[in-house]
Amino acid sequence: MTTQPAQDPPAEAAAPSHRGIWPRRWQGLALLVVLLIVSALGFGSRSITDPLGVDAPADSFSAERAVQAAEPLVAEPRPVGTRANAEARAELDEQLSALGFETETHDSIGMRSTEDEGVAGYTSNLLATRPGTDPTGTIVLATHIDSVPHAPGAADAGIGLSVILETVRALGPEAQRNDLVVLLVDGEERGLLGAQAHLDERADELAQPVVVLNHEARGVSGRPTVTRANGPMHEVLSSMPHPEFESFTDALFELIPNDTDFTVYREAGWWGLDMAIIDDSWAYHSPQDDAAHLDHGTLQHYGDMTLAMTRNLSGRDLGELGQEGGEDPVQTTAPWGILALPPMLVTGLGVLAPLALLAAVLVLRARGELTLRGTALGALLTLVALPLSLGAAVMTWQLAAEATPEMLSQTVREPVRAELFLVADVLAAAVGVAVCWVLARLLISRAALLAGAGLVALVLLAALAVYSPALGGSMIPAAVLAAVGALVAVLLPPLPGLVVRVLALLPTGWLLGTQISALAEFGIASAAGGLAGTVLIALAAAGPLWLRDPDAGRRPVRRPHRLLIPVLPAVLTVGLVIGGTAWTLASPEPTQEMVIAQVDGATGETRWEVSGSTGWGRALDGTSARSDVPPPTVGTSVDAETHRARISLSSPREGAQLELSLDAGELADVTVDGRSLGADGADGADGAVGSLGIVGAPQDEEIVVEATVPAGAELTVVETTYDPSLAGGWVEPGEEVSLMQPRLMVSVVSRL
Repeated sequence: MTTQPAQDPPAEAAAPSHRGIWPRRWQGLALLVVLLIVSALGFGSRSITDPLGVDAPADSFSAERAVQAAEPLVAEPRPVGTRANAEARAELDEQLSALGFETETHDSIGMRSTEDEGVAGYTSNLLATRPGTDPTGTIVLATHIDSVPHAPGAADAGIGLSVILETVRALGPEAQRNDLVVLLVDGEERGLLGAQAHLDERADELAQPVVVLNHEARGVSGRPTVTRANGPMHEVLSSMPHPEFESFTDALFELIPNDTDFTVYREAGWWGLDMAIIDDSWAYHSPQDDAAHLDHGTLQHYGDMTLAMTRNLSGRDLGELGQEGGEDPVQTTAPWGILALPPMLVTGLGVLAPLALLAAVLVLRARGELTLRGTALGALLTLVALPLSLGAAVMTWQLAAEATPEMLSQTVREPVRAELFLVADVLAAAVGVAVCWVLARLLISRAALLAGAGLVALVLLAALAVYSPALGGSMIPAAVLAAVGALVAVLLPPLPGLVVRVLALLPTGWLLGTQISALAEFGIASAAGGLAGTVLIALAAAGPLWLRDPDAGRRPVRRPHRLLIPVLPAVLTVGLVIGGTAWTLASPEPTQEMVIAQVDGATGETRWEVSGSTGWGRALDGTSARSDVPPPTVGTSVDAETHRARISLSSPREGAQLELSLDAGELADVTVDGRSLGADGADGADGAVGSLGIVGAPQDEEIVVEATVPAGAELTVVETTYDPSLAGGWVEPGEEVSLMQPRLMVSVVSRL
């Protein structure tokens, strides 16, 4: 009787040995090294420019000159309707006039309504014009003058003021071919009101087409990027030095609540770019958005971009732009510049990718190196691993934030130092991946797991390519090349196949480096899970490039002790969270606190609400006092037959925000000082809203609101100003506390 040798599990056949092939055992490692090197290069490519001093050539942008020009503008907060706002506008008028522009101030009431809320603002826009020599259109350099209360706004949007002033100085006093307009609007922070007022009343004055470069900020540092575009701007983006634009961010604006004046300009049909900086967003809308925190290298890079683009647009025939027509391309940043692809091509490539990988799987199955059953099981396990890993990443940050809320900014909930938390985000996801990988390897081969994971990632990207090519525009090209590379590699001899795999891996490496850098600037609070998700999907899509590794392990590996592998990333994750928390708390930056004094205008009864991140905040939060604060004046009259109400309002304080609401029903057919909320560019078609906000109310001047109201309704008027020290019970905080838009809210109730 003879003894038969032990047989390998039938589910996964052994791979050919590929003896004599160089390199044999190091192919997988070589691919990993290539991936890391290219990722590092992609990460490093997102650097910023060294700032130039005041001795820079006159026709160059100088960050130091820009800082000097903006210094008097960002010395203090400048909310709409305040003295500081008016002084900043006067300073801008003087500087632009000295640079040879014709200037004028446009006072108006900007009005917008969204869903159930309307807002009207008393705005003063500044327009500066330099007519062109032979205009084919108008170039508009735009940003907003106002800041939020208690924030100097050196970045938001002081950086835009700095960039524009230095750009037009560097252009020189001579007129360019096209009309050049500097549009500095008011009331952006309270609802894009100045921009809306300009479009409603003055837009027809500009020669068409109009191309606007809008300047914004959500942080105080980082690489300036184009966040949105409209019109044929892909034809001229290359005129910028080191431009960066992802159609993904443009599409994302449709899904998130953030907004800028560019929304209004695009709705009006203007072409152009919306540009911003987003790093160090913990300082956003805070007293730390000041000149001391603004990165001068960021300012230099921003200015170089604007100056180069303005020069290009000012001298060209704007009518020649976009003559080819067609759908706006999907754009992503490549090493050589902006890559623009037709949306249908992105969709087609996205659908092609999983088919290419499936073809590679069928080739390997025919060779006995892979089974469809094993690949399907790998895909199923990946569908479990992805949400588990992403959930681990999100939960890690949420637990850290809940455990130490005092380290978070009050506006975007971002820590001052987010770097270690971002690494922990990825490592937490790695714990989930490691657990699922080890368990999967008890059942199937490495090749099956790689193929299954790749198919899942590519199918998800294909669905995204069909739903919104722009949302997947940054990831789909790299994933397609990886899938096609995997197919070609399995059809070639091993050594040429290795070369193909290396080349196909390069786009994924670049994608990882640039996206990790960009998402790190976006912040852990905003991108929690997004960073880990990007890494996981990109790596899963590229994973099949490791299929032809001769030592890839074609059989299951039943070694339960490998379950200890996830322990290392788990320990590192905990350590990074603890270290990141300690590092943030050790920051010299003060702790941010939100504080509101709620005052009953009739009785003076006051209640304090504080976020309570510090001992000062916790001591004041929930306390009561009595205030001697003059309430806003409210007078009402109602026509008994038509239920048409006339409401007269005035505030004894500057820059007040008034909010009107009813206890039941809506304010319909609303007008403010004779202007209808539903008129012109305002979004509310019939002027009916649940509440009405009035921004920048002129101090001690009467405002008349007319509206149709339900019979017997109760009207509540809340006046918000920004000096809580006027209220009773106020306790001055120490230097360790940074007050975030502190509010004094005085309410008055009237029966209509």
